[in-house]
Amino acid sequence: MNGSAWRDRLVAAGVSEELAASLALFLELLGRWGEACDLTAELGPESLLRDHVLESLSGAPWLVPGVLLDVGSGAGFPAIPLLLARRDVRGVLLEPRSRRWAFLKEAVRELGLAAEVRRGRLEDGAFSGVENVSVRALAREVWERKAQELLKPGGRFLWWAGPRACLTPPEGLEDVVTCPLPNPERGWLVVWGRCFT
Repeated sequence: MNGSAWRDRLVAAGVSEELAASLALFLELLGRWGEACDLTAELGPESLLRDHVLESLSGAPWLVPGVLLDVGSGAGFPAIPLLLARRDVRGVLLEPRSRRWAFLKEAVRELGLAAEVRRGRLEDGAFSGVENVSVRALAREVWERKAQELLKPGGRFLWWAGPRACLTPPEGLEDVVTCPLPNPERGWLVVWGRCFT
């Protein structure tokens, strides 16, 4: 699908024209790289829009200004839609797989995002003290023990949780909001905050 068709679909879904234009560029790039790198399997346009783009954007209002650490960035969801929607947030995209890492580097460059892409896993590096963390499609046991240390006091942890996930906050974090995803069958957006104490 070309950029103008994506832009029209995004605007029809309630996305502002400016953001829709940027997201359309991202989706075109994703389409060019998709087959070679197996980025999104075989998704139809409606599923890609609702279950990936709009699902990612549901987290934008809950970010605080500063840095967003996106753990397991994959094909760029949720990080790239979030960074396009929130230009007051800088990104650190963490991805261990080489082809996806290369795609993310190119996407950040082409879209002019204030972000760096790091190749690795959460357990490999010393990540701490950021304002925002996002996790999607990654098992809770991978990040749960590190959740508190990743955030600054007052920071936000955003987790796109499956429909049967345990939504209890990890130690040191507290509930901010839990809301259904655009496709409620896919689960929840859970937002936790780190206490100031």
